[in-house]
Amino acid sequence: MQRLNPWAGASSQPPTIDTDEIFPLHLLDNKIRTLELVLSQTLLFSSVLDATKLHDGLVKLVSNGDWRKLGGRLRKQPNGLLELHVPKEFTLERPAVLFSAETLDMPISEHPLGGRLPQVTEKSGGPSLHPGSTEFKEFSTAPSWCTKQDDYLCRDDPVLGLRVIVFADATIVSLVVPHVVAGALGIQSIFKAWSAALRNGNAIPRLLGAREDVIVSIGESPKTEPWVLLPKEMKGWGLAKFVSRLLWNIYWRPTVGSRSICLPRQFVSRLREQCIREAEAANKGGEPVILGDGDVLTAWLMSFVVRARGGTRPALATNAVDLVGRIKSLRDTVADGGGVYVQNLAGAAFTDIGVDLAMNRPLGEVARAIRASIQEQVTEEQIRAQIRMYKAGVGLEQRNSLFGDPDAQLLVYSNWTMFDLFNACDFGAAVVKPPKPSSEGAATTPPGKPVYLHCRSVEDSRFQRDAFVITGKDLLGNYWVTAFIYPEDFAPFEEYIAQTWERIR
Repeated sequence: MQRLNPWAGASSQPPTIDTDEIFPLHLLDNKIRTLELVLSQTLLFSSVLDATKLHDGLVKLVSNGDWRKLGGRLRKQPNGLLELHVPKEFTLERPAVLFSAETLDMPISEHPLGGRLPQVTEKSGGPSLHPGSTEFKEFSTAPSWCTKQDDYLCRDDPVLGLRVIVFADATIVSLVVPHVVAGALGIQSIFKAWSAALRNGNAIPRLLGAREDVIVSIGESPKTEPWVLLPKEMKGWGLAKFVSRLLWNIYWRPTVGSRSICLPRQFVSRLREQCIREAEAANKGGEPVILGDGDVLTAWLMSFVVRARGGTRPALATNAVDLVGRIKSLRDTVADGGGVYVQNLAGAAFTDIGVDLAMNRPLGEVARAIRASIQEQVTEEQIRAQIRMYKAGVGLEQRNSLFGDPDAQLLVYSNWTMFDLFNACDFGAAVVKPPKPSSEGAATTPPGKPVYLHCRSVEDSRFQRDAFVITGKDLLGNYWVTAFIYPEDFAPFEEYIAQTWERIR
C-alpha cells in the first residue's frame, strides 16, 4: 500500500562522483510497492564467531567482479528510477560495507535482551510462542545507520551493513540491506556467496543480472494467454472500500506486535497428514490429494485470523512467488552453475477464501483451495503474463493492483522455506569456539550454522499487520514463523496452537 516517491530525497543527494561506476536497479526493484523498506536479517549462532573474519569475507565478496554492485550508493535519477553508484576503489572513507562489532564478556543467557532470543532443542516438545522480531530491534542495525530508503539517497553510505555482537558462547549477526536491492532470493544468494568467500575466495559464484535485467526478455515473450487474475482486479468503488477499511484499521488500531512461533517437524507433518485426509474425504474418491507444508501452514494461520476478526469477512491471502524457480531459462542458468541472482525476482499470488469455507469446512479443504489457486497462477505462462502486466506501466505509475473480493480481510504471507537460509549460511570458517555438546540436542546444529533467524524491517511499518513470514526450517527440522498481529491476539493464538497440537498429536 506504499508507493515510491519519485522526488523524495532527490534534492539532497550528494554530488555525483565522476569516477563511480553506475549499476542499474531493475524493473521489479523500481516498481513493486513496499520495497522502500530497509531489511535486517538477524541470525543467532551457538558458536563464537570472529567478527573481523566475517567482515573481511563480506568485503572480499563485494570486491569481486559484478558483486561490486553491492558496494554501491543508492541514487535516484531525475525520472525517479533508482541506481547504484559504486566507488572506483573502496577506502576507509568510502568502504564497501558498513561495519559495527561489539564483544560482550558474558553468556548470551545473561544479557537482558539476548537471553530472550528464541532457542529450542530436539527435546523442546510441542509448538511454542517466543518473543517476536520487533522486540529485538536493538540488534537489527547500528544506531547511526540508515533506517529508510530516503536516508541512503542523501548519504554516501554503502547499501550493505554488517553488525556483529559476540558473546562468550554465542554470536548475533545482522545483515542490513535496502529491499530495493534484494529480496528473499537475493539475501539467500548473498549468504551463499559470502560463505563461499569465507571458505575460499576463488569459489565465489558469478552475480547474474547485475547490468542487464533478466525480466525484460521474459516479459517480451510471445503472448499466449492472459493473466488469470485480471478479471478479479479491484477497481473503482470496490478498491476504495478495501483501502479505506485498511486505513481505518491502521488509524484505530495502530499497535501491532510480533511473535516467533516454533513448530516442530512432527507438528507440521501430522497437521499435513490430517489435512490430506480431510481433503481426500471431500474429494470423494477422486485423485490423491497433494498438499505441501506451505499450503497447510497458510490455511492454518488463515483460519485463526478469520476467526479472530469475527468470522464475517472472506479472506484474501497474498503470497510471494519466486520467479527463478518458475521460469525454466532462469532455473536452468542457476542449476548449470552459471551464478546467482540478487535483484528482486518475486511475483505475487492472490487467493480468495469465502467465509463458509474458512469457518465451516475442514482445514484440509481450505489448504486444498489455497494450493489450487496458487498452482493456477504459477505456471510459466502465467508468470510471463504477470510480468507483462508489470511492464505495461509507465515510469513509476504501473498498476500495483489488488486482485480479489473487495470485502475481504487481507492476509499477507511470505514463505522463505524454499530459500533454506539455515543451510545457505555457513560461517564455519569464522568459528572461534564451537558450542559445547549438550544432552538437549543443541550440538546437532553444526558450528557456523544459525540456530535461529528472523527478518524484519529496520523501521516498524504500520501496514505490516495480519502478516506471517515463514522463515523456514532450522537444522533440527523445526519450522519458524513470525506473526505480526494485534497484541490482544497473542493469548487466543497461543490457545489455538495448543488446541491444534492436542487434536493432532
